[in-house]
Amino acid sequence: MKRYTLFILMLLAVGGKAQESAEQWFDEANAAYNAGRYDSALMLYNRVAESELESVALYFNMGNAHYKLRDYPMAIYYYEKALKLDPSNDDARTNLAIANLAIVDKIEEVPQSFIAKGWDGLKHSLSGQQWTILSIVAFGLLLVSAFLFLRGQSMGLRKLGFFAGLLMLVVFALSVLFAAQLKQASSTEDQAIIMTPTVTVKSTPNEASVDLFVLHEGTKVEILDHADGWNKVRIANGSIGWLQAETMLAF
Repeated sequence: MKRYTLFILMLLAVGGKAQESAEQWFDEANAAYNAGRYDSALMLYNRVAESELESVALYFNMGNAHYKLRDYPMAIYYYEKALKLDPSNDDARTNLAIANLAIVDKIEEVPQSFIAKGWDGLKHSLSGQQWTILSIVAFGLLLVSAFLFLRGQSMGLRKLGFFAGLLMLVVFALSVLFAAQLKQASSTEDQAIIMTPTVTVKSTPNEASVDLFVLHEGTKVEILDHADGWNKVRIANGSIGWLQAETMLAF
C-alpha cells in the first residue's frame, strides 16, 4: 500500500473545503486500509471519487482494497483506470497482472509488429503530464538551439545549435503528439471490464442472434460501437461481437 501525494488530485478540486474534505477522506481511507478495514477504506475512497476528483493514487488504492476483498473484477477495473491516467505506472501494471491471474478468461493478445510495439512502448513510457512537461522543456531547448545556430560565434557552435535543434524539434513533436493521444484516451470511455459472472457474446445486438463465444467477469474488452443498450466489443485476440451494456463497466 503506497501513500501518494494528492497534489494532482487537489488541482481538480473546486474549492478549499472540497480539497480539505477529499484529503481528509483519502488519509482516513489509507488508515482504514492499513488497519485491514477494507470495506471502510472503500467507502472513503468512493467519497473522494464521487467528488469528481481522480488520480492514479486514488484508483490504485481502490484497486488494492477491492483485491483484498477478493473482488477481482473491480480490482482490475480500478487498476486499468489508474493505467489510463498513467500508462507508465509500474505498480498498477504489476498489480493488474496479479489480479488477472484470478479470473477465468486467459486470452492471448494479437501479436503486434515490432514497430507498433516499440511505438506503444515509447508512448506509454511516460504519463500524459510527463510528456507535456517534456514538450515544454524541449521547446525551451529548441529556442536555445536556434539562438546558437543564428548567433553562434563559431562554426562549431552553429553546428551544435543546428543538430541539437533538429533533435529538440523531434522530441517536441513526439511529446506533443503523445501527450495529446494520452489525454484523449484518458477522457474517452472506449474500454470496459465484464462485471457479470458469465455472458454470451452475440453476432448482432439481439438476444435471438447467434451465440459467438462466452466471456467471464474480469475480462477486459474494447468498445467499438453502441446500439440500443448493446455494445459492440473486441477482445484481446481480435474476436468481435455484441454484449448488453449492463454487463460491463466502461472506463
